[in-house]
Parts: sequence; structure tokens; C-alpha cells
Amino acid sequence: MAVKNYTDEQIEKMSMLELADLILTDEKSEMKFLDLFNKVAEAKELTESQKEDLLARFYTDLNVDGRFTTLGSNVWGLKKWYPVEQTIEKSLAESRKRDAEEKALRDEFAHEEDVSEEDDEDDEEKEYQDYDDLQMGEDEE
Repeated sequence: MAVKNYTDEQIEKMSMLELADLILTDEKSEMKFLDLFNKVAEAKELTESQKEDLLARFYTDLNVDGRFTTLGSNVWGLKKWYPVEQTIEKSLAESRKRDAEEKALRDEFAHEEDVSEEDDEDDEEKEYQDYDDLQMGEDEE
């Protein structure tokens, strides 16, 4: 049943998780956490201050409640939509993708450090050479 079919009084009495369940059911697809939270907050007409206070609690409650499942990358859906194997496979695929992206960033950063160290070594070698040249010039005087 759509959220819009409920009165403001009914929505006020509902928990945020009940609303989240209704919203996901209405949408018929998974949602990013912040999108889901914002829709729940909008339905409950929360102020910015209330939203800040309730954000972490809502996330924790989603994790603990048995109706919801995370699909990786902070995307949430209703557990009843997915067989266990599909959820695990999708989560593993997201995890592998994230690991690959992190490894690529580490490799790029390491390469930049190597190039930077090589430049530093070249600069040091020039300084020694300049010092040697300076010493030889003084010896000739």
C-alpha cells in the first residue's frame, strides 16, 4: 500500500523502518541508503536537526532488522525479493569491484611516489655534483 494512502497521523505513528518497508515496496526496487532515508524523513516531515540526530540510528536499525538487506555499495532492498545466493553473489561482485578500484588507486599512488623519489634522487645527485664543482673551483685558486 502506497505511503500516500496513509494519513499524516498514521505516518507519524509509524516507525521509520515501517515507512522504509512501504517505500521500498512502492518503488519495487532497491535504493541507495541516503535516498531511502530522505524519503522516510520527508514522509515523517523531519527537520534538518531531527534528520541529523536520526541518520545513524536509522542505518543501524536497517542493519539489525530482518526485513532489509544490503546489496553492497550502500544499496538496500527487501530481503524477501532476493534468494540468499543472489544477494551473496551481488554483494561479492560489488566487493570485488571495490577492491579492484582501491588496488588501482594504491598502485597509482605508489607509482607517483616512485617517480617522486626518482626526481628527489636526481636532485640530490645534482646538488652533490654542484658541491663537487664548487670544491674543485676553490682548490684551483
